[in-house]
Amino acid sequence: MKALYQRIRMLNGKNYGLYKSLGDKPWDFGDFELEFLHVQGDPYAPASRIMIKADLQMLGYGSEWGVEFERRLALSDFLYRRLSKLVLERYPDKDAAVIFDVSGPEMLVRNSLWIDNGVLRAVLQVRLPGDGRKIQAEAAAEILTMVLPDLVSAGLYYSKSDEAALDAHYQVLADRRAILGELDSRGLAAFVPDGAVLPRASGISEDPMEGAIPFKSPDEMAVVLNVNGREIRGMGIPKGITVITGGAFHGKSTLLQALTRSVYPHVPGDGREGIVIDETAVRVGVEDGRSVRGTDLSQFVRNLPGGVSTKEFTTAGASGSTSEAANLLEAMEAGASTYLIDEDSSAVNFLIRDVRVRKLLGDDREPLIPLTDRIRDICYPQSGSDCGGAESSVAARSFILVAGACGDYLELADNIIVMANYNAECAKTAGKACEVLGAAPAVTTDLPAFVSPVSRTFSDYVKPLQPSIKPLSAVERQVKVKLNGDYIVQIGFLVSDTSRLVTLAGKQQRFGAGFMLLNLCQSAASADESSKSAVLPGDSITDAIAKICDKIKNVGFRNLPQGMSREMSLPRPVDIACVLFRLRDMGRK
Repeated sequence: MKALYQRIRMLNGKNYGLYKSLGDKPWDFGDFELEFLHVQGDPYAPASRIMIKADLQMLGYGSEWGVEFERRLALSDFLYRRLSKLVLERYPDKDAAVIFDVSGPEMLVRNSLWIDNGVLRAVLQVRLPGDGRKIQAEAAAEILTMVLPDLVSAGLYYSKSDEAALDAHYQVLADRRAILGELDSRGLAAFVPDGAVLPRASGISEDPMEGAIPFKSPDEMAVVLNVNGREIRGMGIPKGITVITGGAFHGKSTLLQALTRSVYPHVPGDGREGIVIDETAVRVGVEDGRSVRGTDLSQFVRNLPGGVSTKEFTTAGASGSTSEAANLLEAMEAGASTYLIDEDSSAVNFLIRDVRVRKLLGDDREPLIPLTDRIRDICYPQSGSDCGGAESSVAARSFILVAGACGDYLELADNIIVMANYNAECAKTAGKACEVLGAAPAVTTDLPAFVSPVSRTFSDYVKPLQPSIKPLSAVERQVKVKLNGDYIVQIGFLVSDTSRLVTLAGKQQRFGAGFMLLNLCQSAASADESSKSAVLPGDSITDAIAKICDKIKNVGFRNLPQGMSREMSLPRPVDIACVLFRLRDMGRK
């Protein structure tokens, strides 16, 4: 610290660009090191990025916190939030001298603060002070040698008073791992514990609603799980087809939204921390105007007028029904096995086909095959769509649908949950699938058996995109990843509209997906069988993405080229694949 202070003092009044000399080496602060990852070129440029690096034991933590993934994630997330709160309290203004990432209630692998091999690395932004183009050494020395050590001391060191809160963080993750194992062994797609708080404070808030009615499972769907020596009661949603219905404003979409957000673990006190769902679950809906490239839609869309084949469907602007069909089939290709659908955000002609319209037009003049005709075959590929066949088979996939108007799904469902004033009731269970509502509606009987999409080869899929993965101008030395607005991920001259990928948790995951895809595409361009590239020529899309995700779960983003250049967090492999499927050249609509 003393050496850094002296170096800064020597720069007083000199040209601002000499700040860059601070990045020549790491600076020793005793228990931790300070390293400049990027030094801004002038006072108005994006803030400098510094990394705090410290051994966990020097910060007072036992070695167990640096080994098991759940413990590393719990400690990383806990310290991230504690440090973030301290920085915000010290520097609440927009143009703060020190900036640290602030994010939502999800526990994620973040490059802002991560632990691997027993070492903690935290990345903060610092606006180095200047008077015009001159260095203000006194102010800079105060920030770097006084304020930062105080923040590190209060935010990162072990504190006995925070031990219970840290243990609660870890317990959420340990319980989640145990519940996921129970889901699989019991044939469940999701679990919602009694006492969970589903409603949020508002439509733009992630905070739990004060005074909200706690969730309670209907007796017919209640299960009791033995989780780390404790019994937890809640609603088990079996694999297969589950419909959530009820009147408007009674909590249907609130339940579906809680399930959607619970693909990630949530912090204690969020109200949704005990909800667990199949970790590959994807929200599927309409996406007018999205680009589709080479996706086989033929199992939902027959040949189009004029004999246009849908086996390798490509368009710069898909219609509502074709976009939703592409979303579902690409989610399957990406490895998802649970699909969450809300009729309010779906194309009606993709979900259902009215029996009167069916009789009037027949199949010859309607290329669309509605989901009602396919859903049981998708979930139960070894059986027919009759009730007896469904009961005798194990579901391979699951659908959880909100349906307040599409009544056909009530007769196709294995389970029906009725939401009434935010209370869940069970109207139908798997053992009574043919009672009360009668037989399933008539469906097209001449459809060939549903065939699961196969993951395409990564190198082949991205080959047409490679010419657009280049710097935006001659003066740039590397391909940049940008975020246009909140949702448009840009990689060189490629863009991906992720506005409908609601399981991406904010800008940090969108940056993460963009940088990971850039790395994979660049690796694919130079890969051969003998190379140590991240992508080998025969790797499928799912395999290539899984490999890089596993690597980052272990060591974080630090070994990813440009991986520390922006605040980013690790998305799920299925979400990264969905970003990839939406990539198109900026010149195309």
